[in-house]
Amino acid sequence: MAATLTGLRYRLLPHPGQERILGRSVGACRWLWNWALDYRENIWLAVRGSGAKGVMGSVGYVHLSSLLPGLKQEYPWLAEAPHHALQATLRDFDRAFAAFFAGRAGFPQFHHKGDRDSMRFPDPKQVKVVEDWVKLPKLGWVHFRRSRPLGGEVRNVTVSREGDAWYISFCVRGEFVLPNAGRAPIGIDLGISQSVTTSLGEVISFPVPAEKEERRLRLLQRRASRRQKGSRRRRLACRAVAKVRRHWARRRRDAAHKASTRFATTHVLVALEDLPIQRMTASARGSKENPGRNVEAKAKVNRGMLANAHADFRRMLAYKCARSGARLVIVDPAYTSQTCQACRHVSPENRKSQAVFLCTACGFATNADWNAAVNVLAAGQAVTAQGGLGVTPAVELRTHPRDRKPSRSGSTGIPAKAAPAA
Repeated sequence: MAATLTGLRYRLLPHPGQERILGRSVGACRWLWNWALDYRENIWLAVRGSGAKGVMGSVGYVHLSSLLPGLKQEYPWLAEAPHHALQATLRDFDRAFAAFFAGRAGFPQFHHKGDRDSMRFPDPKQVKVVEDWVKLPKLGWVHFRRSRPLGGEVRNVTVSREGDAWYISFCVRGEFVLPNAGRAPIGIDLGISQSVTTSLGEVISFPVPAEKEERRLRLLQRRASRRQKGSRRRRLACRAVAKVRRHWARRRRDAAHKASTRFATTHVLVALEDLPIQRMTASARGSKENPGRNVEAKAKVNRGMLANAHADFRRMLAYKCARSGARLVIVDPAYTSQTCQACRHVSPENRKSQAVFLCTACGFATNADWNAAVNVLAAGQAVTAQGGLGVTPAVELRTHPRDRKPSRSGSTGIPAKAAPAA
């Protein structure tokens, strides 16, 4: 297997003096990002009416980094942060605008304290790792919890803060191989009440916030909103809200990691439906002129879909399949929930509820999510029929747009089996 880049994250344990330096350094990087965004917006407003062409293209990393020495003279506290970390911030800023102009991301936003507090050390020559100690510029040796080996060459290091805790992420280049048991292919259907349903009849429910937990979060949010801005009590209240959200995110991420690892290391082929999460979770509120309908119900569905972390699960499954040699096939989800796996009849009337599938043509009845997972597997096998199902290090294969709607007659090629209970 060829060498690849991966990120390994550990808990950083700085002493109080190092923690103060880290806090000031990430604050300097955040301030520099906001200054660069404000500087570029002012130039845009100045040249927008003049008709000058090519001005905005020249306001890139080279121009902004040339202004950095003058900023350090004007703001001496800016020199307390590592110089390479400040340069890395400007490089990230330049890449953010490049992604915006290419249509891959939205317009860069101002960074706020406590949100994305991080800094990157791009030069591996300035970083040294010895067992569970890492040497960083202007910080010296810092202890971290080395819960697993690095297993490769360190290319760059990122230090970030989440609440009261500090973390260090190593970008490592090496060969990361996962074992594969070589079992039969599997299809996966994604849902809300049932997070993951497989073609083998297995149902996995990712941990989502319970009603009691959501009430607790609303209580903490109201408490924070009543506190005076800038006060110590408001800062403590906001810290409590962030702690609850971090707990939910870590719990959700842990479940997605365990499920994706098991699928990638067990089966030779994994067929997954291609859900457009961003478009499906778009707001239905509308505008004053054209207000949306069923906004509250749509918002509840959006929260349930985002709480299941389908995008994270797909991302994890993609790189883990690449490491284990499994083949990941991304299947267009169109008509998979309306197609009968027994007679291939397609009709919206086949699925009158979210739980039960009842074919109006042959009377086949089963669990709706399991029926969709079987159809996803059939579509994935159709893509790889010519090349076979050998273990190849392909990351993703996609179904052709012409194959979105299945035929109304024929067989899935999957033997009949006892369906799980609805």
